[in-house]
Amino acid sequence: MSLLIANLRDGLPAEFVALRAQAETEGYPFVSRLALRWRDGGYDGDGRATLLGAYDGGALLAVGALTADEYDPHPDHRRIRHFYVLPAARRRGAGRALADALTSEAFRVAPRLHLRATHALSLAFWDAMGFTRVDRPNRTHEKVRP
Repeated sequence: MSLLIANLRDGLPAEFVALRAQAETEGYPFVSRLALRWRDGGYDGDGRATLLGAYDGGALLAVGALTADEYDPHPDHRRIRHFYVLPAARRRGAGRALADALTSEAFRVAPRLHLRATHALSLAFWDAMGFTRVDRPNRTHEKVRP
């Protein structure tokens, strides 16, 4: 697999439609919420948001957003949201590469990163990515810049 992580600042690419459809099929509506909230290169008007996609040979394999944390809006906090990897790309490095890129980007602008994982596999994934589990409302994991 030859992965490329791309900033999707110019909007959701055409390939996003198929990725969103697969997510819906799996019962993950948060990818559709991403489409509703990502407008004009921004996440609900937050000029600091980032949307990244993982590609292999032009195929969009995964997406993830980095935004302000609306549940804990301290300026030193960022949040990974709407992180999704196509089933065929799981356990092949696409998720790890995308998560690493989002984490690096977050730590460029803020020292603390949060997220909420809602499924057993995603909980284990973020554990393996070095995030610490926390028991807080709207947050299952956090990571502090080293």
